[in-house]
Amino acid sequence: MFTKKGDAAVLAKLGEAPAHYREIGERLHSIIREAGPSLEPIVRWGLPFYVKDGKDVCYIKPDKDFIAFGFGEVVNPAFEEGVHMHPVAWNITSLDAATEAKIRSLVEKAVA
Repeated sequence: MFTKKGDAAVLAKLGEAPAHYREIGERLHSIIREAGPSLEPIVRWGLPFYVKDGKDVCYIKPDKDFIAFGFGEVVNPAFEEGVHMHPVAWNITSLDAATEAKIRSLVEKAVA
């Protein structure tokens, strides 16, 4: 499992991604930290996670071909009662104001 804690560890991991995805990852990190200041950033299993009270809230998965942002099943703010299928992760190809606002809202809901 090997855990490294803190913003520097997460940013170093995101820094390994190709430039386009590195920029998206760094922006996601900023949004998550602003929307969820109580979340602890860690690197575990080679991925940046954001943890609260020992529970994984969300994560960023950088890759050479994509960057994904997702939530754990335990704390999933995208879950809707009565819906038969709900998202837990999104592949992000770029960020605009609306996408950033949606991510911010989901993180705020998850940590509430």
